Amino acid sequence: MAPCALGQALACRFNSIGTPITMAHYEFPLQERTRNLLRLESVFTSLDGELSPKTLRSHLRAFLELLDFCQRPELRLDLILELERLLQALKGWAQSPESDATALSLWQDDCRRQLQQLRELPRPLGESLLHQEILQLARGRLAVAGGFADSDIPLLALWQQQAPARTAERLQRWRAELVVLERSVATILSFLRASQSWSLERSRDGRFVLSLNPRQPVALATVMLGDDQDEAYPKLSGGAHRLHVQFFQWLDPGPSRALESDLDFRLGLSAC
Repeated sequence: MAPCALGQALACRFNSIGTPITMAHYEFPLQERTRNLLRLESVFTSLDGELSPKTLRSHLRAFLELLDFCQRPELRLDLILELERLLQALKGWAQSPESDATALSLWQDDCRRQLQQLRELPRPLGESLLHQEILQLARGRLAVAGGFADSDIPLLALWQQQAPARTAERLQRWRAELVVLERSVATILSFLRASQSWSLERSRDGRFVLSLNPRQPVALATVMLGDDQDEAYPKLSGGAHRLHVQFFQWLDPGPSRALESDLDFRLGLSAC
């Protein structure tokens, strides 16, 4: 599987094998640090929807999940180490005659910017949100089925009756407190996706196995399927030495079943 040219990889999300953006794609982390980054991205994405009284609870849950991440003492250091590692990779790639100097420079500037902001943070990530009363009240009710009802949290009932624009402005301020975290996660994941090497593969009887180079551990794998495979989906497992993909057919009702036919797919791997 030959990697795409560095200039192409860093200039667009997919390489030149003709992978259309409209294809269904499934991302799988092969390292725990990548798994946490994808989880953080997912939580931040859930805050992008329009805020209304009907969605306020889901927004509060998202902030509670982000606080759980922020209270991990290793989070900030992990982000710093990851950005430093990416800068080293970019420095090495800059020596390649195939590299796009402009694209590389943009990535380097972005990494340095996020590094500086992480290092200069005056207080721990999300510290100011720890003092938000409604979040503490909501956390205490999460384990109770239906415990997010207005009758259980009168302060939530008050928020529900305030102007949505006022509540949205308040939550935007909360999100701004986490902007360094959000942008750092976005930078790292964007780099992993843009630097993936793509290949066309075929699973035999719904299974595919690929040997990996343990000296270049894969951080992120992406499987892409065409429109004619809209009821099939992959499950992936693996480690430093081997990648295993198995395809399943979704059934309604009933459990999914293992696919027993051959299936063509595109595989992207990022070992950066």
